[in-house]
Amino acid sequence: MTERLPTVLVIDDHAIVRFGLETLIGNCPQLALAGSAATLDEGLALIALLQPDLVITDMGVGESKGLDTVRAVISTQKPRSTLILTVHDELLYGEQALALGAAGYVMKENAHDSILSAAHAVLAGGRWISEKLQARVHEREQQRATGEETTQARLTPRELQILEFLRSGRTTKQIAAALDCSVRTIDVHRATIKKKLGLRTAAELIAFASNKL
Repeated sequence: MTERLPTVLVIDDHAIVRFGLETLIGNCPQLALAGSAATLDEGLALIALLQPDLVITDMGVGESKGLDTVRAVISTQKPRSTLILTVHDELLYGEQALALGAAGYVMKENAHDSILSAAHAVLAGGRWISEKLQARVHEREQQRATGEETTQARLTPRELQILEFLRSGRTTKQIAAALDCSVRTIDVHRATIKKKLGLRTAAELIAFASNKL
């Protein structure tokens, strides 16, 4: 009796990326390619139909951007595994993707060397993240365990993400565009961050982002 291989579905709107992943998975004797999709709607439909053991998805697929894509895929794929493969900075989005239920986060620049190892690890019930992201996650877990009142302990992942953008010199309008939300939403986040950190002005907030992160 032939042993059933774990099935993998790919969601990415770049044809060359899909082709590369299809080739890697198709040539891997331990995995079976369930299919691939170029749009989020197509991907969600295939997840519901095929129920793959693992979904490898980008964060931006067509009109669906960032964490909205992650939420939709994970919601449909649960309780099976989802692996994020993206160009989006892991220190800006990795924690949030993991918090939403992703089992791993791989930067596309490292995909050729690590995507199969990541897939095997996730399918075995583990988690796959880089050493850099692991250090960030471990730091956060220690802070929660000890109750340390550090910047990371006080702020949500989205608030930390906004601070990272401020440190890089982005304006509120640029941050809103990057996160695909309104300027008003970013203003609310900025006000909340200032309140949590005991800061009064925009200048103090910028200085904090520049010097404390």
